[in-house]
Amino acid sequence: MTTIRDVARLAGVAPSTASLALNSRKRVSSKTREKVLQAAQALGYIPNSLAKNLTAQRTGIIGILMAEIINPYHASLTHFIQKELRKKSYRMNLGITEGEALIEEEVLKDFISQKVDGVLIHTADIINFNLSTFYELIRREIPTVLIGGGFEGVNLPIVDVELEKGIYKLTRYLIQRGYKRFLFLSGLKAAVTFKRRIDGFQKAMLENGYLVLETDIVETHPDIEGGYTSTLEIFNKKHPAYDVILCVNDYMAFGVLRALRELKIKVPENIGLAGFDDISFASVAGVPLTTVHIPIEELAVKSVDLLYQRILYRENPEQKCIWKKTVDTQVVVRQSTR
Repeated sequence: MTTIRDVARLAGVAPSTASLALNSRKRVSSKTREKVLQAAQALGYIPNSLAKNLTAQRTGIIGILMAEIINPYHASLTHFIQKELRKKSYRMNLGITEGEALIEEEVLKDFISQKVDGVLIHTADIINFNLSTFYELIRREIPTVLIGGGFEGVNLPIVDVELEKGIYKLTRYLIQRGYKRFLFLSGLKAAVTFKRRIDGFQKAMLENGYLVLETDIVETHPDIEGGYTSTLEIFNKKHPAYDVILCVNDYMAFGVLRALRELKIKVPENIGLAGFDDISFASVAGVPLTTVHIPIEELAVKSVDLLYQRILYRENPEQKCIWKKTVDTQVVVRQSTR
């Protein structure tokens, strides 16, 4: 268990000075106090008075808002979030919105009425969010963290994923491998996370002198069925000159792979295929999938940690809490591309 001596050692001060700093005594300079607070935050140390106050008020529940957990990516993220919350003695209340704005509003109102200690909102697939509900979380000073990206007009802490950068690097790699005609299968462009991936794709294409036609970006359901039906529809109508299909996530890519198999189009001999997320099944698919890796466990750890720090120090306005953390992405090359 972390003690005041551990905090003092990390901050480079005496234990008595660390104690004074944590109790907001005026005899400590602002510079010293800042060092001590940073050390306490890094070690997860809770001053006794703050711990008692928090224990008296807490419900021990964290609300998690997700669009769905059918996609293995979302299921894995939920698993790791729950694992991290347990380490901090919190229970998880999971609200599934199915991408519906009204359900989303109901879930957030339920969290408020349950007096949850904090809220984690995974922003993927959220399209028609209700700003007033988000403002209510802010007005009530309920610690809230957005996972995966933010929304215009919503000023909340974020753990961001380098979505544009990831798809940009993947597109550049595929161009370098000689691919020229891209079909991009996306979810609804109105969803922030999908729009960001489209932006990264278009940036890489334009920088390399490739024209992106409106028909080259197809909106569909970001799941196996969406990938399957869209591929059949596109390739049954005509014989397009596409030499690679880029999917907005791996889950959709599995549906594309199934459709191509039925159409007797070989991957990667006749056409390349790539996804995004690097879910656990991507490496063991019929044709192992080239994709973009998101470190899901790291994303969960950073999200819970950021929320936890905001819960601990919400009653200490002088504490400078981190407002944004970032999780990087990386291209993973497998046998679905040449």
